[in-house]
Amino acid sequence: MVDITAIGEVLIDFTPAGLSEKGEQLFECNPGGAPANVVVVLSKLGKSTAFIGKVGEDQFGEYLTQVLQGNGVDTEGLVKEKNASTTLAFVHLKDDGDRTFSFIRKPGADMLLGIDDIDLEYIKGSKIFHFGSVSMTHEPSASATLRTCIYAKENGALISFDPNLRPALWSNLEEAKSRIKEGLALADIVKISEEELEFITGLTDLEEGTRQIQSQFKVKVVLVTKAEKGCFVRFGSGFKFADVPGFKVHTVDTTGAGDAFLGGFLYQLLERGCSIEQIRDQDWVPIISFANAVGALVTTQKGAIPAIPTYRQAAELVQSVGTDLSQESYRPQFHYSPPAMWLNDPNGMVYFEGEYHLMFQHHPGSTVWGPMHWGHAVSKDLVNWETLPVALSPDHNGAIFSGSAVVDWNDTSGLFDGGSGLVSIFTHADIYPDSDRPRQRQSLAYSKDKGRSWTLYSGNPVLSDIEITDFRDPKVFWMEEAGLWIMVLACGDHIRFYQSANLKDWEFASEFGKSDGAHYGVWECPDLFELSIDGSTSKKWVLLVSIGDNPDCPEGSKTQYFIGSFDGFKFVNENAPDTVLWLDEGRDNYAAVSWSDIPEEDGRRIIIGWMNNWKYANQVPTASWRGAMTLPRLLSLTNRNGNVILSQMPVQEIEKLRKETHSWSDVAVTSENPLIHETNEDLLEIEVDLVVHSGDEVHILLKSSEECETIIGYDPEREWLFIDRSKSGLTDFNPSFACKHGARLVPDKGNIKLRIWVDRSVVEVFANGGIVALTDQVFPINPIEKVLISTVAGSAELNSLHIHTLNSIHKTEGSTEQLVGRVNV
Repeated sequence: MVDITAIGEVLIDFTPAGLSEKGEQLFECNPGGAPANVVVVLSKLGKSTAFIGKVGEDQFGEYLTQVLQGNGVDTEGLVKEKNASTTLAFVHLKDDGDRTFSFIRKPGADMLLGIDDIDLEYIKGSKIFHFGSVSMTHEPSASATLRTCIYAKENGALISFDPNLRPALWSNLEEAKSRIKEGLALADIVKISEEELEFITGLTDLEEGTRQIQSQFKVKVVLVTKAEKGCFVRFGSGFKFADVPGFKVHTVDTTGAGDAFLGGFLYQLLERGCSIEQIRDQDWVPIISFANAVGALVTTQKGAIPAIPTYRQAAELVQSVGTDLSQESYRPQFHYSPPAMWLNDPNGMVYFEGEYHLMFQHHPGSTVWGPMHWGHAVSKDLVNWETLPVALSPDHNGAIFSGSAVVDWNDTSGLFDGGSGLVSIFTHADIYPDSDRPRQRQSLAYSKDKGRSWTLYSGNPVLSDIEITDFRDPKVFWMEEAGLWIMVLACGDHIRFYQSANLKDWEFASEFGKSDGAHYGVWECPDLFELSIDGSTSKKWVLLVSIGDNPDCPEGSKTQYFIGSFDGFKFVNENAPDTVLWLDEGRDNYAAVSWSDIPEEDGRRIIIGWMNNWKYANQVPTASWRGAMTLPRLLSLTNRNGNVILSQMPVQEIEKLRKETHSWSDVAVTSENPLIHETNEDLLEIEVDLVVHSGDEVHILLKSSEECETIIGYDPEREWLFIDRSKSGLTDFNPSFACKHGARLVPDKGNIKLRIWVDRSVVEVFANGGIVALTDQVFPINPIEKVLISTVAGSAELNSLHIHTLNSIHKTEGSTEQLVGRVNV
């Protein structure tokens, strides 16, 4: 089972390569063929691909097989032909980089592909099946192509078709038009040039021509490529289309540009679960813009396959002209997310000279986890964030795993010439020499310019232990009472504590946790700090420990906490060893840690978490980026019925985003007479004060359509607060996502008070002052249309309800000229 299978020609493109000493034209050999180009693009973008075709039993055929395999394409369906040679094409370039072709194909091996050469079972399970008209010019390949395409369609694949008209390959153009129309009748997605559109429809008007193709052949998406001018796309039903400008690049060779564009488009479609109907209207522009970038970059080098860009190169081209993050459907609008690529654990969080630093695990070359760097953002108010260049990159000691940062106020490290500066303490991750065993060691980096640049310490690593494999995620803080730096380190199934006077030389102090708390996954990302109880002078220590995903546990990755005492050497848990306390009972708050060095006059302990879950983190349908942070939360301890527990609430600064408020008081609701608030806003803060009646389950529904809703509910019989996201929108990207889950919540004097923050792909719920928190991602197909409060049976009374609409933190950066094209929906 692969993401995409293509059928058709793979051939040799002989591309102009200057002149010989005698002034004769020279050509260099490059792999090509439109369907092969498309699958290689998708392989380079990280998708699984397969190719069906035929090459000669010659050196060219062997070379092409190796090229496809070398680019990650499954070639089980590529067969060899004894009686014909591999097809060759000579490319002739004009001064502007445009090209014409001369084919040596009389016959070419690709023309002789028959249905008996194809194992139809091979294509079962492919999400997309792609073909073009070149394999339809002659028999037996024409019949084999169409029969295979029909089989793929019958087995649930989306069909992608490229007319790819090459007049010289057809006996006559009427036959070409007839065959191309057979392809159009099977297609869900058609990529076509302006010239091909006119050839098929007789029309030069893009709106009318694409409308005709869509209505006559029931095509779902028509993509008209316009070279450097971009792409005109028609989608959906009715009159929906967009005209998306291209990118200005230095063009060398346009060979394969259309194929690269289509590969970029199909990548974006795969990232969205191949559900064309569920793509929002406003998302077509960024989807096509990414495809335009892939197509443009291919033209900057000679040859098609050798010039295919990486995801990072395409994303950087899109970002270089400015992106309006406020227009992306699932982009959180008041939670931090990276402009592009992958984000996970928060790292290096420190406050220094008026700025909150938020660093994070980051893969700058992909939207899935990979070689870890530290991304970097700063904020003056915990609301608006500025993304800075990558802070730390892998070096000879390995990738940059999680860790912390501190202000070395008194230059205990000797790195700041008697002044002060920032020191990050992190895990270097690589492999033990001559083995496949992971190696994790603790290292330092420092900054003398407020975190704008970082220098890796020459004495790295500063702490290692060959006996422990999982040895990572150091959280460091200065303990005034001990006059020492304390390091809290995750070590597989327990926590270790180390001490240092200078951040460089560390001594083991103690360990904790082998028989305490939850152990269904590896322990990670610890934190340790002291908090007062209910604002009094009485204090206790809190130890945070995150737990990695276990396939047998439906919750996935979560964060637990312990309450106890710490004397600089040893942590003592005040609860029974089997007591498990969860920081957040939702599915999407992991690796939460706190900022260091917040000024004493502020006095707050503020944490932030990675808003995702390792169950499905690499699969969430956000396409150009993955991973976001929770709202920053203020932590405190409170005594409830003789038990000291954590409470948490978003920092008050978030309230500055409020722009309009709707309020109700003393309202009774029933299933027949719910409270309904219609809205065209998808950024909300909701405050609910609810009187609890026994047996009357209350639902707060965030509805984006009659079929799509997220439910925040309370069941008085079970004293259970829950989120039900089973019908929240896109859920089928992972079987663990659609679920109903929650936590026990006892009413406070008969009331339940909820604070709910709703972002485009986020719901955060805090109950009764934050003693229970639920954080969940949701991916509604349409924006929220209404907030509805009702009961399953009986009635409920709302003492008060306030719904605040919120502003976005995103502003357009740089020029948006390349992204904004005409949209008619």
